[in-house]
Amino acid sequence: MEFLMELTPLRYFVKLADVLSFTEAAKELFITQSTLSLSIKQLEEELGVNLFDRIGKKVFLTDAGSDFLACARKALEEVEYGVQHLKEMQHVCTGKVRIGVIYSLFQLLNHCVLNFTRAFPKAELSIVYSHSVLELVELINSNKLDFALSYNPQDVSALTESTEYASLPLCVIAHEHHPVAVRKRFSLADLNEFPLVFLEKELYTRKVIDRMLAQYKVKVKPQIEVNSTPLLLEMLRTGHWITILPQDATVGSPGLKAVPIKEKTEMMHVCLLSLKGKRHSLLAEKFLDVLKEGTQKIEALRLSGRKGTGWTEGDAAADARLSAPGR
Repeated sequence: MEFLMELTPLRYFVKLADVLSFTEAAKELFITQSTLSLSIKQLEEELGVNLFDRIGKKVFLTDAGSDFLACARKALEEVEYGVQHLKEMQHVCTGKVRIGVIYSLFQLLNHCVLNFTRAFPKAELSIVYSHSVLELVELINSNKLDFALSYNPQDVSALTESTEYASLPLCVIAHEHHPVAVRKRFSLADLNEFPLVFLEKELYTRKVIDRMLAQYKVKVKPQIEVNSTPLLLEMLRTGHWITILPQDATVGSPGLKAVPIKEKTEMMHVCLLSLKGKRHSLLAEKFLDVLKEGTQKIEALRLSGRKGTGWTEGDAAADARLSAPGR
């Protein structure tokens, strides 16, 4: 039997399944309750099953309704994607891209945002900053972000897809006038000779640092622990404390210097987190292209041994290349 199902009844069905109230669903759909009831009844007749149980004034999804809900959502998402794709292909590149980022990678993101918005002035970007990699993972899994620029967490949720782009070494970070700043390399065994300020133990970067210290049997007792990278960097600018952070932490932080660690260090892997199986809009794909180009440059700089790993204004001017719409 061939079904010629319309989209409107599917939208009505999904809304009712979400709120489980004919009154509330009709209100949110801006239709009458009788119109909604008739539409659901016709859909059930077409499918030959009851999608809802009505018990008094309460509404419940049947087993068949629960099974059909996933298919209905997917069908509507596919149509929405198709419409958006056609509009974008006609250079009507509007819409919103939701991006998450951790603090130390914001310089890279900032460069990409500049290029992207110049190429797509009608596009909207929503940027969420977090100092916690695990918080970004949660936002991805709840579909509150399209993707996030982050360090690669070891324990990625089954819902999360991680694409690695570059790797950055951990370094000792100090003010440029601190005695440590003149060293070409710093041995982890010397850490306790100086006042230390570290990120809190619950944060992902701190866990990687602690794993590295344990590997070399180095025990440290930080004088101060903070839950914010910006706050930590401000404390380093006093010239009193030192810390361990990814090498790119000094980008955009005048007066601070990254000193390589003598021992073989842990690497912080720059990656893109996204919801597994989610289809991105063409607009989001364009932004991903820009991010990929930026992170590839970071990796190229590291492998070539050049000083610095982040974006400068000169880099932005020299490398501001972006595929134009429809290219």
